[in-house]
Amino acid sequence: MCKKERIRMKVLMQARVELFDTGGGDKIQIENTARELKKLGIDVEIVAGNVSNYNSYDLVHLFQLDWTPDPSMYAETIKSSGKPLVFSPIHHSISEVKLFDETYAFDFRRLSKAVFKDQFKRDTLKNVYKSLFMPKKIYPTVQSLRFGLFNIQKKALSLSDYILVQTELEAHDLKTSYGVDFKWKKIPNGVSDLFIDSAGYDKEQIMPKALQDMEDYILCVGRVEARKNQLSIIDAVKSAREETGKDLRLVFVGKKSKLKHQEYIIRFNLALKRYSWITFVNQVPYEQMPAVYRKAKVCVSASWFETTGLTSIEALFCGSNAVASGERAREYLGDLVSYCSPNDIRSIKNAVVEQYFADRPKVPSFMLREYTWQNAAHKIFDVYNELLK
Repeated sequence: MCKKERIRMKVLMQARVELFDTGGGDKIQIENTARELKKLGIDVEIVAGNVSNYNSYDLVHLFQLDWTPDPSMYAETIKSSGKPLVFSPIHHSISEVKLFDETYAFDFRRLSKAVFKDQFKRDTLKNVYKSLFMPKKIYPTVQSLRFGLFNIQKKALSLSDYILVQTELEAHDLKTSYGVDFKWKKIPNGVSDLFIDSAGYDKEQIMPKALQDMEDYILCVGRVEARKNQLSIIDAVKSAREETGKDLRLVFVGKKSKLKHQEYIIRFNLALKRYSWITFVNQVPYEQMPAVYRKAKVCVSASWFETTGLTSIEALFCGSNAVASGERAREYLGDLVSYCSPNDIRSIKNAVVEQYFADRPKVPSFMLREYTWQNAAHKIFDVYNELLK
């Protein structure tokens, strides 16, 4: 990769108010991108929530469009301050989200589904509910009640100087859903060097205690919640065990959602007690995840909606086969994985069985070069420079 000319600029990365409280994919993207941009000589500050004055920054980069009025609601103030505005929407397909809400709703989603047909109004109602437990969300939620969540998000897109998407499908969905045109650039998400340095696999790696004596298991990584579809994965693996006669082992790695998904967590916990072939690991240090992927035979993501499916890329880079869902994942992964429909247990089962008995993947060299945080940061660096000419 060519060496970039180092310049000194100060960039604000502004995110939703609860970013550091709840974490999530946007937090991973922001922190990894910021780290790599700093290596290029950029002074990066990350702020979750409102900023009273933008004068000290050369450029502002917003993250996360979906479901919440912030940070979209800051766009007008940013532009009135005369600052270039870059927006990474991390946008999910609204049609996929709506299908999920209408066919696989648990807990509070049942109420929002019954009350509203419009997805943006459903999201606003969910934010009202979240605000009862997180006071810092009250102000953004009130703003969405006043001006409309759709209107706030649409205006932010129209005011942005550059929209950075992860897939071409994301750009298409944004234009179709919001009826706006904008300048955009595709910047694929990356994975940590931990997952790319194959030499690291030859070392003795520390595994979580619960997994030390396991190998060739079926792995699912991610927060335990309805949209990640763990209960359907359990049903699919149960069916695969019966069909193949093999003692297939299923491993879940991820935190359990405490606030929004109580009913789902109760059902998940019951399944853990019922089936001895399931292992749940609440949290694994990031540096141990390559070893967890490496010893798995298949990593399955049967989510109802995702932006790209980062866990599938991590799994492939570590030598595990993968199952993914959604057309956006297909744009990243091509023919390297099997695909499933999240609302079809048989589809998930068939994809898992196919990959379980397949040879381990051979990842093309271009993917190892393209899907890195370093590469993403260099492309973002170019966007910043273009706007600050």
